[in-house]
Amino acid sequence: MNSSTRIEVAYPTATNAIRSHDHPILETGNLSFPKGKYFVEINAKEDNCSYVIHHRIEQAPLIELLIEYGLAEFATVVSSPLSAYRSTHSSRQSPQTVIFNPSDLGEPPYFTPAILCSEANELVLDAKEHGVHQIWDGHKIRFERGSRLALGGVIQLESSMLHLLSLNSDPCLSDGQIRVEVKSEPFHFYVKLGGQLLSRLRYSNNRARPHIMTHIVSACLSTLQNGYRDDDGEEGWKSIGALRSLAEHLEAKNLLHWSSEDFHPEEVATALYPHILEEESAVAENGMDE
Repeated sequence: MNSSTRIEVAYPTATNAIRSHDHPILETGNLSFPKGKYFVEINAKEDNCSYVIHHRIEQAPLIELLIEYGLAEFATVVSSPLSAYRSTHSSRQSPQTVIFNPSDLGEPPYFTPAILCSEANELVLDAKEHGVHQIWDGHKIRFERGSRLALGGVIQLESSMLHLLSLNSDPCLSDGQIRVEVKSEPFHFYVKLGGQLLSRLRYSNNRARPHIMTHIVSACLSTLQNGYRDDDGEEGWKSIGALRSLAEHLEAKNLLHWSSEDFHPEEVATALYPHILEEESAVAENGMDE
């Protein structure tokens, strides 16, 4: 769905071992920066093909110094094992914007955040000034271009139906109407919304929003059942990475997908996004019991 996805991850360095490297690195399992922390926040933009990555370093003065002097840069590796896709995006500034073509990937992307040395340089380390472990104190270290200064873990955004939805206003539809179409490059559901429906869906506190989204998801699943039941050959749905990921997502939740004989779109839609029923007293106050 065209809404922001926010993930924040902190990478501490708590451990009882120090990995062997030629220079100190801020990463999990490495005590080079005893108090250092690496925070990463990912926000998805509405176009479903660009993300804003926020990198933040705390209590690792050496890395902060290299960034300040333009000797280090922020980086994010975007990858997809299903399609053998891998691309490294770098930026002098944080937050950085990462843009890619979703059709190149066969699944929700994997993100590996890092901070890299952008220019070769040498430095004599001071444990107190640079925040490094005493084992590095007084050592003259050479940082090569491309050396990792901080490394985060691999993050994958959860695969779900919402990743395949593109909501768009359509003046040709009457107020409150919806229409679902399939677009293939990349595969997604192009959902047309009439009147003020799109603007109202953007408000999470809109009481009608959950029911509307359930209806939309049900229509999307019905489209798959009617047009994408064949799973054989190059033209089958299994040739579409996004649908393979969606099928795996449903299976992980013990739900049937569209190629099953017992598949019922409305049943799966309401399992994923169940209707929220108001308390009887609230319904009576609104006159809905008449």
